[in-house]
Amino acid sequence: MKSDIKALVRGLRRSRLDVALGASVFLFVLIIFLISRVHQLADSNYSMLLSQSLIHHRSFTLDRYNIPRLLPTQQLFHVSNGSIYQLELVDNHIYYFWPPGTSVLSVPLVALMNASGVSAANAVGSYNPDGEVIIQARLAAILMAALASLFYFTSRLLLPPGWSLLLSLGTALGTQIWSTASRALWSDTWGIFLLGFVVFSLVAQELGIYRLRPALLATLLAWTYFVRPTFALPIVAITIYIVMYHRRLFIPYATVGAAWFSAFAVYSWYHFSQVLPNYYFVYQHFGSTPVWLALFGNLLSPSRGLLVFVPVLFFVSYLLLRYRAALPLRRLVVFSLVIVSIHLIVVSSHSPWYGGHCYGPRYSTGIVPWFYLLAVSGLQARRRSANEQTSRWRSLRRQLEASIGALLLILSVTINALGATSHATWLWNSRPVNVDQEPDRVWDWKHPQFLATWDH
Repeated sequence: MKSDIKALVRGLRRSRLDVALGASVFLFVLIIFLISRVHQLADSNYSMLLSQSLIHHRSFTLDRYNIPRLLPTQQLFHVSNGSIYQLELVDNHIYYFWPPGTSVLSVPLVALMNASGVSAANAVGSYNPDGEVIIQARLAAILMAALASLFYFTSRLLLPPGWSLLLSLGTALGTQIWSTASRALWSDTWGIFLLGFVVFSLVAQELGIYRLRPALLATLLAWTYFVRPTFALPIVAITIYIVMYHRRLFIPYATVGAAWFSAFAVYSWYHFSQVLPNYYFVYQHFGSTPVWLALFGNLLSPSRGLLVFVPVLFFVSYLLLRYRAALPLRRLVVFSLVIVSIHLIVVSSHSPWYGGHCYGPRYSTGIVPWFYLLAVSGLQARRRSANEQTSRWRSLRRQLEASIGALLLILSVTINALGATSHATWLWNSRPVNVDQEPDRVWDWKHPQFLATWDH
């Protein structure tokens, strides 16, 4: 009886410690994100105005606002309102061209911002870009700080508090979470936030801690698709995972998923007279750059390379290979690697493969939660192997491993910090020549984007 009570007390203490550390991660990261000066409003312009249209006018159109009607301009997949490529003209109505999921999910927080006096519309109904920036900056920071905290709790399913703290902070500050997803409400911002809950659920299920809720899982995945179509890749992969390992959950999972997608199709047909909005056909456009070359660029080019901007991934890859015999979550590791690989191939076949105006490997932001899962698994495998009897040489090797891993993490944080705090790195996209007019700039090692602060 006494031992049971002691175990309960220890469990409660651990629980309180985890809550405190998880909250600390949220607050610490939130402060850093809020004080970071660069806000990358590009594709997401007008998305918060759409949220306000839903709040105040119950409409997906922006017709109620005093937006200048410009000459209709044919873009590749839509007719834009003049040079405002974020706005689509359909049957004399103005729509936000990008997927509506971000605007819909942001409604509660936008309503709070409106109540506090911050609005994406001026009193006369015209667009207020300054208000849009403030809303997006705050909401993106909150979402990504919450994701960092969620990462902490995910790794705690396997790792002790110290390692979980290091991994969650390292991922929040050493990846595109800081340099891209927290800088504005890119469509990936809401996407990886939702995907974080999916990863947590899958890890907990694999460890026998939590039973998958098929309806909740289907809902989370459906909304990732409603914010960005590339999240169809993890949806397909996880559906296969359900069929292979949790077949009894498939019917409720598929039923709820089908209901969500049917509702989305009805929305699209009502507004656009087609099953999907125009943006969802963007990824059918293949670029002229060979896929292998674009893939190389997305991995190793000086201004868009994933491994250049997040070099700590070299260490994660090493852990997965070196300690593969001790890897936990083997099924999820395999699925994560497949998702990452296919995602990189898909975005490399898209035009433009380099992501237009952005900082670094924006197109791989959506796979950061899978990298986190791989990092947790690799680190736990390394910890398992540490329990084995080791020689002096092995101890020295492990110390060298840790030193290299720490160095690569520091380098990753530094590079992503530059993207979040130095305006020169954002202006690199348009100076001295617009990168969309001269995309070969992304290959130039003499003037890489992350060194733009010192490139005069």
